[in-house]
Amino acid sequence: MRKPSIHTSNEKALGRQTDNGLCMIVDVQTHIHPPNWMKEMVEKGFLDIRSGKATATRWHGVSFSAVEDFTNLEKQMRVSAEAGVTHRLLGFSMIVTFANEAFGIPTIEAAKIHNDFHAQLREKYPQVIFPYGTVKPHDGKDAVREAERCIEKLGFKGLIIESSYGTNNRQYNHTVETFDFWEYVNDKRIPVFIHPPMLSYGWEWMDRYRFEETVARPNETALNASLMIMSGLFDRFPNLQIILPHMGGSLLMCLPRLQFGHRLGYEALYGYQQANIQKMPIEYAKKHFWVDIMGFYPPGIKHAIEVLGIERVLFGSDYGALPMSPREHIDIVRNDLGLLEEDQNKILGLNAKKLFDLPDPT
Repeated sequence: MRKPSIHTSNEKALGRQTDNGLCMIVDVQTHIHPPNWMKEMVEKGFLDIRSGKATATRWHGVSFSAVEDFTNLEKQMRVSAEAGVTHRLLGFSMIVTFANEAFGIPTIEAAKIHNDFHAQLREKYPQVIFPYGTVKPHDGKDAVREAERCIEKLGFKGLIIESSYGTNNRQYNHTVETFDFWEYVNDKRIPVFIHPPMLSYGWEWMDRYRFEETVARPNETALNASLMIMSGLFDRFPNLQIILPHMGGSLLMCLPRLQFGHRLGYEALYGYQQANIQKMPIEYAKKHFWVDIMGFYPPGIKHAIEVLGIERVLFGSDYGALPMSPREHIDIVRNDLGLLEEDQNKILGLNAKKLFDLPDPT
């Protein structure tokens, strides 16, 4: 099958911004469902394929539907190319917890299966697909070895982890069990994308109206990021580069409350309830966090720019899992934010090019 061109007739309208004169649009959040899990999911009753139009994963009473875009790589490549996307950072970290709890596969083994699959996609489209390697940070030295394999052997440009692990006994990413992982990415300065899990905290109340996706996940992102800040993780590992999806979830709205909470202090609280940080919370956010723009909401993107600065806002569409063309978010950046073309180009590609050390489009 002929690979789709990554250039479109809209190139002039999108702007020219790289050294070789080609437009660069980097989608830092794209997903594809690994087909090697599908058969077992159907056999074990987790995947409902009866609809004909869409499949539905059903887990703990919560349903997640997905249409063809989530499983069809060729369609993804075509839709992304038509939108003008030149680079896709691809990952699906959610599968680690799901495979562990639903199939009994150790998290490190699930991560290896995920990473091998994405390495195959990179081989097929080496100039467009740039996978994230995934691990569970709590796997310690095993996680470090697998992360090292992804970066140094498979040539991945970043890593992707879940914001928490375990549906019931939930683990977040600020505890001592994760320090080996953080030490590795801190020393190597590897960007880490942190995506909410399939079932976020509070999932027991999210079994309707797509609340797990629309309400739970933004707050899950804020909780994990706040734990990382207030626990002192960034003082211990000062070179961490963290990308948060969905305009940072609800973190940016929580930052003022973290600020005044820290000013109030921790008198009469137990030791483990007290923050031990060297700066105010917002200073860590400005230094360590990037956010993507997924959310279809110009005021939210403007708020992210105001809080973090234009250089820390990235183009991410959630395409694949979300069956809506990346073009919708590109149009928002071009038409609805009131930005100079130079700043539009930073969000759409140049910020990610610098963060992930990506090549120019060819």
